[in-house]
Amino acid sequence: MKGTHFIAVLAVAALGLSNLNAYASSSTLTNQVTRKVAHASLAKQDSYRQVLLERFLKYTTYDSQSSEKKQITDVQIETAKKLFAEIQSFGLNVTLSDHYYIYVEIPSNVKGNVPTLGFSCHYDVTPDNPATGIKARLIEKYDGQPIALENGQVIDPAKDNGSYLPTQIGKTIVTSDGTTILSADDKAGVSIIMTMLQTLAQNPGKKHGKIQVVIAPNEDVGRAAEFIEETPYNPDIAFDFDGGVDGEVVVGNFNAEQVLVTVKGHPGHQSHAAENGYLNAWFPACVLGAGLCPVTTGGKPLPLPNKSVGKQGYVELHHIDYPANTPSVAVMDFRLRGFNQAELDQWKEDLHRIIPSVEETYGVEISTEVRRNYGNVGEAIHPEAMNITRRAFAAAGVTPDFKEERAGTTASMFLIKLGKGAFTIFTGQNNPHAFTEWLSEDDMYKSYRVSLNLIDEVVRMKSTK
Repeated sequence: MKGTHFIAVLAVAALGLSNLNAYASSSTLTNQVTRKVAHASLAKQDSYRQVLLERFLKYTTYDSQSSEKKQITDVQIETAKKLFAEIQSFGLNVTLSDHYYIYVEIPSNVKGNVPTLGFSCHYDVTPDNPATGIKARLIEKYDGQPIALENGQVIDPAKDNGSYLPTQIGKTIVTSDGTTILSADDKAGVSIIMTMLQTLAQNPGKKHGKIQVVIAPNEDVGRAAEFIEETPYNPDIAFDFDGGVDGEVVVGNFNAEQVLVTVKGHPGHQSHAAENGYLNAWFPACVLGAGLCPVTTGGKPLPLPNKSVGKQGYVELHHIDYPANTPSVAVMDFRLRGFNQAELDQWKEDLHRIIPSVEETYGVEISTEVRRNYGNVGEAIHPEAMNITRRAFAAAGVTPDFKEERAGTTASMFLIKLGKGAFTIFTGQNNPHAFTEWLSEDDMYKSYRVSLNLIDEVVRMKSTK
């Protein structure tokens, strides 16, 4: 488009690198530029800005899609090994777990006890759309016009997929070429955390308490916390870098539970259903399901999905299975969502009050299994997290935009295993998982500055131990 400067990620001359091989090499990429800034004052954080952008562009060339059907993919393993080796080159204490979680611990260099600070992000990429052979496009001094990509894709400032573009006029953004996603979710977060680690390693005089970092696989298939206990990641106060734009901070989200209710009846032909009192499982399951969906909690209904908005929670009878391929066994899959865990707990109490009467009426056996998928980080957050966030953002010249999501985050998945919540920090991602995905370089850089400021703010805290 007019006035818009497109550069493919491998057009390395635009990145100030001498040749393609220099760009492709992880060690060369980081060392060639960062040797010049290794001893720079942290007051001059701009020294790392180009490093951060180049690192992101490099990471987009890493194929790291997760899969719903595999425990972990070969490309995720390859990416984990690359990131592990890169952190080793910083001279930091890094571990690669059996299930390819990357764990880093940096000892405190200040006297006295301060809370352990945690950072997390994920290196996998969604399997929802193609993400192999990503060809990122660097757009310098964006001119405000629609951005045409291949396959007829357009990022339009007049539409939802480009509504944030007007704020980026004159700034640098990155898109895919339109044939794949960009993978800013969450390679932007990984780039921020890796550059933060590099900054600490190259500036040992910066004061910090104990810092723990985990870079996880499989977030985009909902399994980021599956093996988190393999690492000693258990900070007192934590932040996840996997958010959107413009100072967005996710400070609350749905609690999510799956309740499986198994109804065991008695085998019998349907022609005798009326005579034998409906002793199969179909009818009792339907009765139970109909009774549970609109069940009241504390005098207020926990509504069905089509009635749930804003801060309201809901329960959904997701489906009924007949695993034995017979009407004598039915498994109802209920999905519970709500910002208030007490509301979900009340619903489960009501469930167990209803069950005995259904069992007695229809002569069936009913059992339940509860699977907690993720928790509301706002209900398990460090009491100083909000104040720390405000101060860290202010020091970076960013106004925080605190939000609550009707969904889950990596931090909310970790909460189930660790019992502690974390805020999710903006990273510059736009339109994640889409062909029109794009990155705000300015927001990514501001997020990097926030990460360093969070370290400063935690140092100022009194011990929580």
